[in-house]
Amino acid sequence: MPQVVFVALVGALGIVALRALARQKAAVAIRIREAERAMANRPLATLVQDPVTGIYRPVNRDY
Repeated sequence: MPQVVFVALVGALGIVALRALARQKAAVAIRIREAERAMANRPLATLVQDPVTGIYRPVNRDY
C-alpha cells in the first residue's frame, strides 16, 4: 500500500511541475514577442569601414 501512495504522490508532483513549466514557457514566449516587436521598430545602422584601422563601425542615419 505505501507504494501506491508513493506513486500517486510522484504523479501529482509531476503534474504540478508540468503545469508550472507550461506557465513559465508562456511567460517567456510573451517576453520574446515583446522583444521582437521592439527590435522591429529600431532603425537599422549601416556599417562603414574605417580607412585607417579597417574596423567596421555602425553609422546612424536619421531618415
